[in-house]
Amino acid sequence: MKIHTANQLVKVVNRTSHAPFRSGFVFVALALGFLTLSSAAALAQSSASNSQEPCSPETLNGAYMGRSAGTLIGLPYTTLNRIVFDGNGSASGSGTSVLNGIVTFPTITATYTVNSDCTGTLSSVPLGLSQNFIIKEDGSQVFFVVTAHPAGLATVYGEAVRLSKK
Repeated sequence: MKIHTANQLVKVVNRTSHAPFRSGFVFVALALGFLTLSSAAALAQSSASNSQEPCSPETLNGAYMGRSAGTLIGLPYTTLNRIVFDGNGSASGSGTSVLNGIVTFPTITATYTVNSDCTGTLSSVPLGLSQNFIIKEDGSQVFFVVTAHPAGLATVYGEAVRLSKK
């Protein structure tokens, strides 16, 4: 509110304005935000100190059905495999591969490593075939990408699901 008095401009503070509400609201919002963040940080720290990393080679144990798709040397490529993981770093199985309409039936022999964060690598025969993967913590599902293929350039990814435990 402005009042003119003898060529003088005087500003009168209106105590009923919404400014105190705004600053109070901001204070409450900041306090709630701080409490939320500090509670979340405490919970995360508590969880981190109480949890163990869930994965090891034993996480992959049993029979899995794997399927993949993509391109191999620029041609359409897909596979369907049954692989048995022994829980100790070895795997074996068989399957069906189709490269640009040509069907083959490979035998699979592989070794694998699993990191505590549920990531890992698989190397198989034929030599030069490798994959990186991520395992669901209970070992029921694996997502993978081919990182090298003996036939050449590969853009192949897939998924495997556990059919049974050993």
